[in-house]
Amino acid sequence: MSDQPTPDNDATQAEVEKKDVLRTPDGQEIDLGITGTMKLDPPGRKSNPNRLASVKYAVAGLLYVLTHEQSIKLATIVTAIVIVIGLWLQINVLSWALLTFAIGGVWVTECLNTAIEAAIDLGTSDPHPLAKIGKDVASTAALVSSIVFVVIVVLILLPRLLDRIAG
Repeated sequence: MSDQPTPDNDATQAEVEKKDVLRTPDGQEIDLGITGTMKLDPPGRKSNPNRLASVKYAVAGLLYVLTHEQSIKLATIVTAIVIVIGLWLQINVLSWALLTFAIGGVWVTECLNTAIEAAIDLGTSDPHPLAKIGKDVASTAALVSSIVFVVIVVLILLPRLLDRIAG
């Protein structure tokens, strides 16, 4: 098999090599430069200038994950337990900041995992290797944030808890 371009795609190949562009199947060129994405204005894409409506949609998403996602139900229970223990141990402001960051990381990644899985399911109902990769990697992000959370909780709360129990 030859690495030489065919005469039909010589001009197109040379054009792509000169420009940092992606050519879509319908022939549209997408600028791959650093400012290319900000120039995109796809049809049908609207931003919502109504901040109150945006908050409403965010609360709707939160209610969805709270009622449908087992991992968020567990995160809610663990969050409450960590807050109660932190209050009981009277941890300092820096410890609260780290715990808040860790708890937020778990919640954010679990919500993004749910959103990514829903988007993939919308795109295809048939098994596809890229769909599996997308779902697995999104789940990995949630797992990593949970591991980081556990490490932070252990580092902050366990020594204080052991001191409180010991005396």
